[in-house]
Amino acid sequence: MRNSLYFVSVPGPCVTKKHILKIVEKLSRVHHKNLVSLIGYCMDGNQIALVYEYMQKGNLQDWIRGSAHFLPWKQRVRIAYESAQGLEYLHKMCNPPLIHRDIKSSNILLSTTLEAKVSDFGLVRDCSGTYVSTKIVGTPGYLDPYYASTSQLTEKSDVYSFGVVMLEIVTSKSPILQGPQGSQHLTQFVQQRLSRGKIESILDPNMGGQYNLNSVWKVADLALKCTDHPAKRPDMTAIVTQLKEALNLEMSSMETSTVASEDISQYVGYSRDDFPIGGELHSGNFEMTPIKGMPLPDYGPVAR
Repeated sequence: MRNSLYFVSVPGPCVTKKHILKIVEKLSRVHHKNLVSLIGYCMDGNQIALVYEYMQKGNLQDWIRGSAHFLPWKQRVRIAYESAQGLEYLHKMCNPPLIHRDIKSSNILLSTTLEAKVSDFGLVRDCSGTYVSTKIVGTPGYLDPYYASTSQLTEKSDVYSFGVVMLEIVTSKSPILQGPQGSQHLTQFVQQRLSRGKIESILDPNMGGQYNLNSVWKVADLALKCTDHPAKRPDMTAIVTQLKEALNLEMSSMETSTVASEDISQYVGYSRDDFPIGGELHSGNFEMTPIKGMPLPDYGPVAR
């Protein structure tokens, strides 16, 4: 963890020390390879900062919607699969189960090796019953319409938001699209085109046809199931299983292509481009309270 920190400031006098310590206690129980680790916290009057491990490659939204980076389909499916495993841990392996409440592509962070980790657990809620009645919290475009209309929060609310993220991964489009006829949600855009069997028309053109079509169909269909009526949505365990199958389809297809390329490489040559990204880290020192059982780094950069 050395030299790998960032902090999130929690502003406002309405956030009390007691409240933030409850959040810290809750998050200190969460440990999974696909969840960003909470290292400690800093307090200075009303200013409170949660200190997390630093994810060097930024967030998924910048990679799939920005012009500076590119993710091939295999990497996109892997990121979806890893993120789903993190959410499955929150829903199925924490006691009581935890609901994230703000799943979105900017809250999925990437390591140096592009391993995905879900972040921003400031809104996480216990869910020991069928649902929790709560003040509506979330991000427009990702917010479950059922939750928005009833204030009843369930694990399926996270499933809806993750379905929108998967549609972003497929299309590289934002959840709310603006056009001459007004705004349209990404789910409607995809449904209209898939109903006509035109999946190529929704795909990120930057992928240039380099994907297994069955893998793409599986992810797109799964995403639409996740954004269906709550009773019809799969749980995160089923989502993990389906995404693993989609990833295996893509990897099998790539292995076949690689064998074919090697057979003719002596005649045509073969090369593969990397897609590095640059970044700047800002350093600083903090008096930090470590989480029990988590090693405290001696010093590290802090992203603001």
